[in-house]
Amino acid sequence: MNASRRQLLRWGGGGLGLVAAAGLVRAIDQGVIEFGETPGLRAWGDWSTGRHSGPLALVSAGLLAASPHNSQPWRFAIGRLGVDVFEVPDRALGPIDPFGRERLAGLGGAIHNMALASTRIGRLATVRLLPDPDNAGHVARIELDTESAGAPPPHPLLGAIGRRHTHRGAWTGAPIDGVERGALLDFPRPDDISITLFEADSQAGRRFAALTNEATVAITEDAEMMAAAHRWFRHDRGEADRRKDGLTLATAGLPSLTAAAAAMLPAQDAATEGRYWRQATAEVHLPTASLFGIIHAPDETARRQALLIGAAWQRLHLIATGLGLVAQPLNQLPEMIDREAALGQPPRFAEAARALLPAGSPRPALAFRMGHANTAAPPSLRRPVSEVVGFPARLGYEVERSAAETAVRDAQLQRRLARD
Repeated sequence: MNASRRQLLRWGGGGLGLVAAAGLVRAIDQGVIEFGETPGLRAWGDWSTGRHSGPLALVSAGLLAASPHNSQPWRFAIGRLGVDVFEVPDRALGPIDPFGRERLAGLGGAIHNMALASTRIGRLATVRLLPDPDNAGHVARIELDTESAGAPPPHPLLGAIGRRHTHRGAWTGAPIDGVERGALLDFPRPDDISITLFEADSQAGRRFAALTNEATVAITEDAEMMAAAHRWFRHDRGEADRRKDGLTLATAGLPSLTAAAAAMLPAQDAATEGRYWRQATAEVHLPTASLFGIIHAPDETARRQALLIGAAWQRLHLIATGLGLVAQPLNQLPEMIDREAALGQPPRFAEAARALLPAGSPRPALAFRMGHANTAAPPSLRRPVSEVVGFPARLGYEVERSAAETAVRDAQLQRRLARD
C-alpha cells in the first residue's frame, strides 16, 4: 500500500510525531525502508522470472553484472543473430578511473554473464572481443547460432546471476576452507589472467589491508576523486528511481538501524561521505574479511585484458555466491596507482604493491575481499533492458550474415538436387 508524505505526517500526531514521521519519510525517501515498488530493482525480477527470451535474455543477464560504483557503462544492440555490446564513455568515473580500466572490467563482467545466459536459451554462443578495429567502443559481439543443436546445457551458475550482490557490510571473519578456496579458482580463463589469494591474517593479507587503508585515505583527501565518487551516490528516492544506477544508503552495508538513522539526516556532501568511507574501510571492510585477492595480467593497459579481468571477477563472484560466500571489490589500491600515473607523480603505491604479487608480476588490476556474512546483501539499482538497448547497429552485419547463410543453404540444396 502506498501512502503520501502528508498521510505519514498526520499519522505521527503532535510535534514529536511530526519529527519522527519526517525521519520516517526521509528513510523511505532514501530507500532504506522499502515502501512501495522500486523501479530500479525490477531488472532483478525480470531475469529471475525469465521475462525476456532470445537475445534479450542475454541483455537481461548482462545488465546485472558488477560495475564500478554501479555506473553500468554499457549499451546493447540486438539482432536476430546475437547482441553487440558498446562502451558508454559518458558513464566514466573521471579521476577515479582515468584510463577506463574499471569501466572496461564492468563491461567484461556483463559479457561474461551474457555468455552464461546463452545456455539458458539453448543457443550456441561465440564471443568476439573488440570485433571492430575502427570502433574501439564496440567491445564485444556475441553471435548466436540459429540452430539449437550443439548448444551446451544450462550452466550451473545461471542461478547465481540473480543472487550475486556486492556485500559492503560487516562479515563474520570465519575462514574460507581449502575446498572453497580451490573451488573459487576452478574455472577456465586465459593463461595471462592471474589471481592471487591470501588469507586476511597472513603477512601478505595484513600488508594488503595496510595499503588499502592508505589508498582509501589518499582518495578521500583528494577533492577531485571524491567529487567523482559523490556523483554516483543517489541521495533520495526520486533520484534513484529516475536514474536506476549508482550507490544508495540501502546498499552501503550499514546495519539496518544505523542506515535508518543516517537516512533521517540531510544529504551528505562529498567530504562527509569520504569520512564515512574511510571509517568503514578501516573498521569494517578490512577487519572482517576472511580472504583478500588481486587479479592481474601482463599488460593491464590493454583493453582486451581489462575486459578479461572483469570477466574473471564476475566469475569469481558468481562462484562465491554459489558457495554461500560474500564478496566486495576493494579497488582503492589500483585506483591510487592509476591516479599517481595520470598526475605524473612518483609511483609510491605501485612500488608498494609489488610486494603483494609474485616476482615479476605487474601492478594489481582489481582487488577484492571475500568471506562469510550472517546477513544477505540487498540488490543494487539497475536500468532495465528497455533503457539499455540502442538502435540496431548490427544491421549491416545481419545482412552479411544472412546472405552467407543463404549461400550455404543454396549450395547444400544444389548438392542434394545433383545427387537426386
